[in-house]
Amino acid sequence: MYSPNISEEELKAKVKEDFFSSNPQNENIKLDKAQKAILKNLDSTQIIGRIDFCVSYDSKTLFQPINFLWAEAKKGNTNDIIESFIQLIFTIKKQNILADKPLFLGAFDCEKIAFIYYGEVADIIERQTDFNWNVTPSNHNTKEFKQLYTKTKELLESKKLQFRFKEDCKALQSFIQENFTLANTKLHKVQVEQTNFIHIYYRWLNEVAPSIDIQWHKWEKNFLNADFFLADLLSENNHTESIRENLRVLLQNNFYEARLATTQEQLEDFYYKFRFNDKQKAHTAFWNLYERPPKKEYWSFFTGRRDLLVPSNIRERKGEFFTPDIWVRKAQNYLEQALGKEFYEDYCIWDCAAGTGNLLKGLSINPAKIYASTLNPQDVADMQTSFSMQNHIFQFDFLNDNLFDKPCNTHKKGGLDSECQNCQKSKLPKSLQEILKDEAKCKKLIIFINPPYAEATTATTPAGTGENKAAVSTGNATYERYKDSMGKASNELFAQFFFRIYKEIPHCILAGFSTLKYVNSSNFIKFRETFQAKFLKGFIAPAFTFDNVNGNFPIGFLIWDLSQKE
Repeated sequence: MYSPNISEEELKAKVKEDFFSSNPQNENIKLDKAQKAILKNLDSTQIIGRIDFCVSYDSKTLFQPINFLWAEAKKGNTNDIIESFIQLIFTIKKQNILADKPLFLGAFDCEKIAFIYYGEVADIIERQTDFNWNVTPSNHNTKEFKQLYTKTKELLESKKLQFRFKEDCKALQSFIQENFTLANTKLHKVQVEQTNFIHIYYRWLNEVAPSIDIQWHKWEKNFLNADFFLADLLSENNHTESIRENLRVLLQNNFYEARLATTQEQLEDFYYKFRFNDKQKAHTAFWNLYERPPKKEYWSFFTGRRDLLVPSNIRERKGEFFTPDIWVRKAQNYLEQALGKEFYEDYCIWDCAAGTGNLLKGLSINPAKIYASTLNPQDVADMQTSFSMQNHIFQFDFLNDNLFDKPCNTHKKGGLDSECQNCQKSKLPKSLQEILKDEAKCKKLIIFINPPYAEATTATTPAGTGENKAAVSTGNATYERYKDSMGKASNELFAQFFFRIYKEIPHCILAGFSTLKYVNSSNFIKFRETFQAKFLKGFIAPAFTFDNVNGNFPIGFLIWDLSQKE
């Protein structure tokens, strides 16, 4: 935020005006009335001894000043902030100025400011008697300075609350508002709320995620770094035991416990442990800033909107885009218009690319008639906490997995043998398999989906905003099976979903969101030669209204009756 070239005195003046006065000079810093009311009573001009920067309550209204902060300031951005704290401690001890000790010690440079609650270092300052404090505090090369640095470095790193002036501006303002007040009786950390949790997650992604000893790309199908963030966020004293049922990853003191959900081939869950590669230093420093766990009323929001925490590069690669509620409601309304108001009684629905299930929310259809499947096991777990049709929610890779049970040659007549290693059991519930096998029942099945949009280049390349990525949509069974029939359309994931549905569930109603390429693109000529169905109803919406989609092109919701070839 501040130039590394300004002097220390100018830096102190700018920090004072921007964060400890009710009239900040920086136009990017906005204060509300409550913040101004608190800051107008702070005095950051008083200098105590040789301490660089002091913040106290206006002493004119009190018998004695109340000191909130004593801080060491350094110009530039290359200084070790722990060394600054050590220098400040030496300054305090040498001048014996603890009669009115502060609430916080601090250190800052042009990029960042850090606080340490005075009580955390009181023993060092007040009761460390067998030590020579009579050295020059600014000389970092003395034997005494190096001894104290070695002795206290780990403590100071684990207890400091550090903010960056630019990236953490609002969090810093909030911290000052909560703590630099006469009503303060304890340390108040930054509250995590719906309005700031995504910003906090991205900071966590940069500062904590690299310290976890895990190869993220190897576990992407099972859980993401967002799951580890949620384990952190919804924990108390580094334990998430109390909300185990909502999370796939738990924080257990100094390691994470990640659960692989039970499949039909497994009798019980598998657990993996992931530790920290830095002795948990980055994790501790980060969560010193924020109040954990947040208020309970936010928990369901945090776990229910995990999709907001999936990094954009992963969502682009997978083509995952959260469907806005306005289009979900309109799509449900269009189904009613196309199939009649009684469709809730007559039809079953399967979302085979369900994600966290938001397409299905608000449907008044009998839960026993709804099926939801998705590739990601964590999404399955999330849906199971949100919907009542527990047995109809399952993990299923639509582009690779079998729709039906496949008995081996030995058991073909007698049916599937669960103990036979050569028999292939489908992940689909028996009731759904029976619907797919029966033409009459299949005509009363709606495949209601917003499938992935990624293609063999990238999800955003068609709009001119992305880079080519090989093998996005070519490494699956559906591509291999139908690439010759689909032509160039086989590069598109959504087209693979539609084509497999058309070929293998040929009598159903297909109601899907997608780009309009399969209707009008020259690359889809061969696709259209095969895909013939009766168009019932639909609408188009601007692509940029969908999460993580850029560009001025339409996304359509089109309803097709696959039993009628047109």
